[in-house]
Amino acid sequence: MSELTRYRRLMIATVMYVLMICFLVAALVPSLEAIALGLALGAVISLINALYLGYKVKKVADGAANGNLKRVNLGFLTRAALAVLGIFISMRFPQYFNTYAVAGGLVIAQFSLLIIGIIKSRKEV
Repeated sequence: MSELTRYRRLMIATVMYVLMICFLVAALVPSLEAIALGLALGAVISLINALYLGYKVKKVADGAANGNLKRVNLGFLTRAALAVLGIFISMRFPQYFNTYAVAGGLVIAQFSLLIIGIIKSRKEV
């Protein structure tokens, strides 16, 4: 198993723990339900975006390794459209999702990957 596969699995596990905590808070503390569900929606979109970017980067790297010099995009518009869709959903259903929490949740997977990378690099030294 490659190092990138380990990072991806740890990122998925971390985001799943965040989702579990968000759903528990939404169920147990009704006053924070919209915030917790907003964070959960943002975290799911963040995870999808991170996995999609990883897929596109792997595809570009494989193409470059095979000598394919064709110009390839990394799907920025798709990932941005998913983020905007999450914000639109939160604005359409404000009783269920807090817009600020969705915006904050959009970076959970990236920050978890950053923290995982820092921890893993400290263990190697």
